[in-house]
Order: sequence, then structure tokens, then C-alpha cells
Amino acid sequence: MTHHARGDDAAVIVVGGGHAGFEAALVAARLGAQTLLVTGDPERVCTLACNPSIGGSAKGQLVREIDALGGAMARVTDRVSLHSRFLNESKGPSVRALRALADKPAYVRVATATIANQPNLTVVRGMAEDLVVEAGAVRGVALADGRTLRAPNVVLATGTFLGGKTFRGDEVRAEGRFGEAPALGLSAGLARRGFPLARLKTGTPPRVDRTSLDLSVMGEQRPSATPLPFSYASPPAFAGPQLPCWIVDTNERTHALVRENLHRSPLYGLDLIRGIGPRYCPSIEDKIVKFAHNPTHQIFVEPEGWDEPTFYVGGFSTSLPADVQLAMLRTLPGFENVVMLRPGYAVEYDFVQPTELDPSLETRRIAGLFHCGQLNGTSGYEEAAAQGLIAGINAAQRAHGRAPLRLGRETSYIGVLIDDLVTRGVDEPYRMLTSRAEHRVLLRHDNADLRLTPIGRDLGLINDETWTVFTRRREALASARRHAETTRAPKTIGATALTPGSTLADALRRPDLTIADFVDRFPPGTNPDIAARTEIELKMDGYVRRQQTAIDRAARDEAVLLPADLDYAAIRALSLEAREKLDRARPRTLGAATRIPGISPTDVALVSVHVHRLTAPRTAAPA
Repeated sequence: MTHHARGDDAAVIVVGGGHAGFEAALVAARLGAQTLLVTGDPERVCTLACNPSIGGSAKGQLVREIDALGGAMARVTDRVSLHSRFLNESKGPSVRALRALADKPAYVRVATATIANQPNLTVVRGMAEDLVVEAGAVRGVALADGRTLRAPNVVLATGTFLGGKTFRGDEVRAEGRFGEAPALGLSAGLARRGFPLARLKTGTPPRVDRTSLDLSVMGEQRPSATPLPFSYASPPAFAGPQLPCWIVDTNERTHALVRENLHRSPLYGLDLIRGIGPRYCPSIEDKIVKFAHNPTHQIFVEPEGWDEPTFYVGGFSTSLPADVQLAMLRTLPGFENVVMLRPGYAVEYDFVQPTELDPSLETRRIAGLFHCGQLNGTSGYEEAAAQGLIAGINAAQRAHGRAPLRLGRETSYIGVLIDDLVTRGVDEPYRMLTSRAEHRVLLRHDNADLRLTPIGRDLGLINDETWTVFTRRREALASARRHAETTRAPKTIGATALTPGSTLADALRRPDLTIADFVDRFPPGTNPDIAARTEIELKMDGYVRRQQTAIDRAARDEAVLLPADLDYAAIRALSLEAREKLDRARPRTLGAATRIPGISPTDVALVSVHVHRLTAPRTAAPA
């Protein structure tokens, strides 16, 4: 544990030690801000409270982008990865994403050591009870034990702890997660200062004893035979033995048990849960009630560590009573003699509508206060870490009197995530999806470094060694592409005849040819990763050009800044509904206004005309 900053000389306080708080505290300290990380249990920093996986569809791009900017999640994951593979490979590079399972205890150990070794960062054990606010600006945090920590920048990364309650049947506990006390006073403090709070719900499945399962009757899912690190800085090597996962299906007996016990469910029969649950990760009860036409549902059986006795039962999230959970598990193939080590449960918590935020993640109500992670209505470790990184950067930037970092939708999935939150708000737990990124052809897993590492370097997060490696990689890519565009291809490849005069680039743009067909046409010693990336860039050329045209067109709207005090009520041609939505969202640019749900192109045109009239230079009337 570090002890570099005292409570009276901190520049940034981060509340919460989950993935958002971890990234926020680490990056603020790395940027030279004396930082305090306040957490209830310093030994559980970055606990993987639910599934053991990092990455996956769209989420893998977030992890890659966090790394390209200088964040830590990718490097921590690579050191403890026990099963990694690409998803969506058959669907093309735009949606291909890396997913890895992490050793849960080791992940916490590596994250804790990373925090302990970071200069300018002190970990404080405690629970935040309230904010200290003076003259509309945050000045610190009041702790439940009576201490007050002072700093002009505060990042709230409270996870599921804000007013947290857990549910298992009729058993309701005040918990932020299993066995940990919630933060109760902070909710009241935020509400007292005008922040609109609402409730969301998520859940976790039971954990089972791996030795009690018959894995021979389950479908085996093998990891990649080739090392697949998330971080550009990680060596292409496995962290340890790569373990398989398994897949089973529910059946009519499973479904019948759920239906027979819905009266004991806190979500259905007992009507105890008010929060909205995640649409894209529903409980087993929700699956069976809402998708009653499906005779089976896929369940993923995943190891939680190399030496851990537990398996995670993915897709089986539930808040039914423990006895019902055990009976349900025993209907699954290979689970007939299962030993349940910990039942699943649901957790309900407070969140603040993220429309309260500027794209820097600073709140509009209180200067110097930043929100990130599940407090903003998101779900997932990756979404939390991405927001924590941006909030921590901007808290440090503010502490140093520098301009905030704001990422656009055309630059990154992180930019899409934040823009969605601050312009649209949430009415259910938000999960990053590839379909949310309209520029996903540009925002690929393979090119996150080209998009974001220069930004990280400008901020001061990319050291000289990493920058040198990046610039060499960028130059090698440019060289390989020039080679492909200036080297003649053979007249035929196997049975495929090429157009006379074709270059390697022309040939590689064909869907039926790959870099493997031309490996002998590239200079000896060409890095296989560079060659593969060159192929992707060439195959995506046409799509990229079309998308860049759309981005350039949208950039014109993004360049039109809307006055912070714009009176939408004065635009009489707008409908009352449009005026209310625009006034509530207060978009920073005309482009942001186009993304507010319910705002039509006509509404945007009316706002544009009004703003141009306000800002047009006035000429003197002729004498």
C-alpha cells in the first residue's frame, strides 16, 4: 500500500476500488496528481464480482482501447489469462473481438500490487458518506467514521454499492455485493444536491465445486492454441496453462422448476425488486418467462482460476432461493451430483442519470465532481474501466488546469459509450455492443493503437519505450502496405487467375485470397502480425473510405457548438416535446443534438438556423 498523499494535499479523490476506480486512481496518479483511493476493503481492489471473463464482443475493443491510451486492464488480464480466444472471427475484422477468462484471485493480486507500486497514490480504507461541496464546487469527501478528506476533484466509482441490496428468495440484505456493506449515506447526499437517482438491478449465478461435475458429458470449448494478449506491451506468451470451458443446455425439467417456483422469486412472485435488469444478460427466470418458446438455453461452465475449486455457471444468473437453485442445477447434464458452493443472487443499487454529465464525465451540477462506472447506469467490467480511465484523466487534467479529454464517436468505442450515456441517458443497464458503433469499420480490434496511442502520448501516459515500439510498428505497417501496393502479384494463385498487372494489394482485396497466399512475396522476416494487419487494412479499404465520408459529413455538425445557455423555449417552431428534451440534455454540439432520442432532423435544422442567427455578424443598417 502506498502513502504518498495526505488527506489535506490531495488533488484527486477516487471513491470506489472496482474497475472504474482502479483505472481512475491509477491514471490520475500517473499524470502527477496526488491521489487518494477510498475503498471499503483495500484487499479486494478490482474484484471480479461476477463472471471471470474480460472482453468479448465490443467489450474486447474497449479493453484494447484502454490499453492503447495507457490504461491498465489489458496488462493485468494478460498476466492472469487462463483461456483466451477470438469471438466472431467468421464475421470479419470489424466485429472480431478477444475474450479471456482470468484467474480471479490472481487478478486482484496483480491489480493490488499495481496500485501499491504507483507513486502519488494512497489507498484509504473507508466508506464515503457524503460530499463536501462549497460554492457549487466539490471540496472533498466525508467518510462514515467521521474523517473528512479534502480535494478539489472527486471521482465517484461506486459500482453496485450505492444503496445496494442483495436478494435471494425472500432473503434481502443491505449489501453492495456478497458479504460487503453498502454505501447508504452517499445516495442521500447526491439526491439532496439535486441529482436524479433511480434503481437498476443485476445478478450473478451460483458457483459450484468443479470436482462434483461430470465434464465428460458436456461440450468442450478449447482455448486458442496461439497466445492472444490484449495489451500491445504484453509478450505473445501464455500466462499459464490454458484451460478449456464447457457448454451444456437447460431442459424442460430445469424450466419446470423455475415456473413452479416463480412465487418464491423476488423478481416475480415476491415483487421485492424494483430496479430494471440487464436486457442482454437476463436471469434464468427472465429467460424462461420471456422466451417461453425456447426449449433450451445455453449454459457456460467456466473455471474461475488455476487453483480455484469453483466453476462459474454462466447464463444461469438467478435470485431464486438456494434450495431451488440446487435442484435446478441438478437437472443439467453432468450436474447430477453437483455441490453448490455459493448460491446466486440479485443486487439492486442506485444510479444517477448520466445526462447529468459533460462528455468529460464531470457533472454539470457540481464543478470538479466526476461520475463513472455503474453509477452511470452501465454494466460490465470493461465499460466501467473505460469510464474510469476517462474520468481519472480529466480529474487530473482539471487539477493541472488543462483542457479535458473528450473522445468522439468516430475515434473509439469509448467515445461511443460516453456519447450514448451523456446524450441519451439509460433506462436499463447499458452494455457496449458493436451495433451501437456506427463507425465500427474504423474502430477495429487491430487498429486501436493507431487511433489512440498518439492521444495517450500527448497526455503523458505513453512512456518513451512504449512510444518507440509503437512508432516502429506503425512504420512497419506503412512499409508493408507500400510493398503490397507496389509489388506485382503472380498471374495465378492456385486455380485463381488474377487480372494482368495486379499488385499484391489488388489481390489481397479479394475475399478469396489471404496473406498466406503471398507470404513468400513479402520481405523475409516480415512480422506475421504486421502482415495480418496489412491484409485487414487492404480488405477494408472500400468500407473505410465510405465511412470516412460519412464521418466528414457528421464532423460539420460536431463543429457547430451550441451555447451552454441556449434558450430552446425561444425556438417557437420546435415542438414542446423537442424543446423539453433538448433543454434536459443540453447537447454541446449540433451533432450531439442529432443523437438525442426523439429529436428529428427537422428539429436539428431549426436549432441550426436559430444558432446561426444568434452568431451571425450584425451589419449596420444603411444610412
